[in-house]
Amino acid sequence: MAETQNIGEVATRISEDIFEYFRWNIHPATNRNFTCTSDDHKTVGGGKKLTHPTDVVFYYDDPYLGRKIYLNTDLKSYGESSITPGSLRTALKSLALSVECANVSEEWRTRHVIDPSEPFDVRGLLFVHNHDHGFRHEFTDTLKKVDLAALPIAGNTYLHVLGPQDINRLYSVANDLSKLLQRKELSEDYTFYYPDLVLWRRQGDVWGQAATVETLTAPYAVVKHGGTDKVRAGYIVYYNRPGAGVMEFEYFLDSLSRLQLLDKESHVRVRVCHKLPDDEIQSNFLVAKNRYSKAWGFDPARAAVLDAIKLEHIVAVTDNYSPAQLGWREGDGK
Repeated sequence: MAETQNIGEVATRISEDIFEYFRWNIHPATNRNFTCTSDDHKTVGGGKKLTHPTDVVFYYDDPYLGRKIYLNTDLKSYGESSITPGSLRTALKSLALSVECANVSEEWRTRHVIDPSEPFDVRGLLFVHNHDHGFRHEFTDTLKKVDLAALPIAGNTYLHVLGPQDINRLYSVANDLSKLLQRKELSEDYTFYYPDLVLWRRQGDVWGQAATVETLTAPYAVVKHGGTDKVRAGYIVYYNRPGAGVMEFEYFLDSLSRLQLLDKESHVRVRVCHKLPDDEIQSNFLVAKNRYSKAWGFDPARAAVLDAIKLEHIVAVTDNYSPAQLGWREGDGK
């Protein structure tokens, strides 16, 4: 198909514009099919499925699992009217079958240079782009209409979905990181921050860690960075919530405290990346800081650290991934 001729270029652009800033890697083999290994996998017409597609494979090291995560990715670009439960169901079904075979396919492992002696997971990622930028509904509401229980998802198979709103937000965050780096307001020596948890211990070096796919859709993501001529070492927190109430921010500040980001040495910047922040978000944040400081009886030095945390908004930008200029795989069912 003509749409798929430049899938490799699409993948490279997305990697450079978005995922490089989240410390993801991209495998150079793109837009390649691999042999189906299951007799149970059928085509739409009921015949034996011969191959599965792989648009691109992104990968990173998971800091808690201690293994490499490979995301067998399906790049989709739809017009506003084409983002429906039916199109998502078809794409997810195809992706589920692809990931099931990729997990056991020697051909797939060899192509993507995977060492089977090292722990790894192969997961699926459905990347749903809206090329006309006309999709105004909540993508999660559309996704909820898909009967996931009816999909042929094998045991221990994980599928992740990034919808149009996620992509717009991640594109904006990546753009923000790029600008901060250019202005020397962020050191190139930055990493996504993962503290030790009660049941999970972070593994590997604290620096150079990627944002996991779970982090990309979490309420907030923490970036730890070194110092520059303009800023001292500290943390940037990308906040993905509307800030609609004081209690929301009190919970958020408590989370920062448990992450030990409210210590005297910490320099914390909060940058809002939610698509629709509340009109009173600044006021709610200030009230929450005052309440939290009083409730915990902070000494003047620690109260000053809390007071120094400023709430800033990133600039929302729109991607220019045009189907007319780049090849996309449309909703063809594959």
